[in-house]
Amino acid sequence: MSVLWSGRPFMKKTLVKFAIVFAAVSILLSPLFVFVPLLVPFWLAFCFVFFPLYYFNKNAYTYFITDKSVRIEKSWFFGSYAREITFDQIRDIHVMQGVLARMFNCGSLVFTTTTGLEVGYVGGGAVVGKGVMVGGGAAEPTIVKAGRNMFWDILEPAKAKEILMGKLTEWREVFQQQKIAASVEKMAEKTALPQHLSAAATETIVDQLERLKRLLDSGAITTEEYEKAKRKLLNEKS
Repeated sequence: MSVLWSGRPFMKKTLVKFAIVFAAVSILLSPLFVFVPLLVPFWLAFCFVFFPLYYFNKNAYTYFITDKSVRIEKSWFFGSYAREITFDQIRDIHVMQGVLARMFNCGSLVFTTTTGLEVGYVGGGAVVGKGVMVGGGAAEPTIVKAGRNMFWDILEPAKAKEILMGKLTEWREVFQQQKIAASVEKMAEKTALPQHLSAAATETIVDQLERLKRLLDSGAITTEEYEKAKRKLLNEKS
């Protein structure tokens, strides 16, 4: 399995975002700090405990695009995690960028899969979990972002998506060709040709042989598979 692309979260954007949020919240809370000075050390302690945990949690991820799947790995002092999403499971790919992410040319690549666990619903008074809608009304689907279903704040997310979409399209084309080849082989197994072939039957066999040759030329089937299916079609005495 060859790796076509790999990357990690872009942490400079995270540092800048923390500095902006810390400064903005500190300014908003400053009147309260004047009246209750004891809150200042609690606020500072919270920030400088929470942020390192958040930083190292995010920095622990590594992402891969291979010729058959996408892979999400995480390794840090609290443990490790790995998830591989094969191409047949990927239903959609989303690029998400905020204002700050656009400034740094980074963003998140979020995947939705055939399991549906990455999609929730909002609206109509419903409160919804992953893949499950609770309540009624005109609820709308929304993506549930999590470290386990996205490439988090990677550089040049559009480029990574382009690489993945190109390989995913190629994989789907080969997959469809393989399905056609399997169907043709099943047809050949069920076909028993009499010696007195009609013109219509002959045309059908010619069409099948041409289809087999196209599959061989495209690489969807091997030469051995091609010869096997061809012999079954042309074995008039069987």
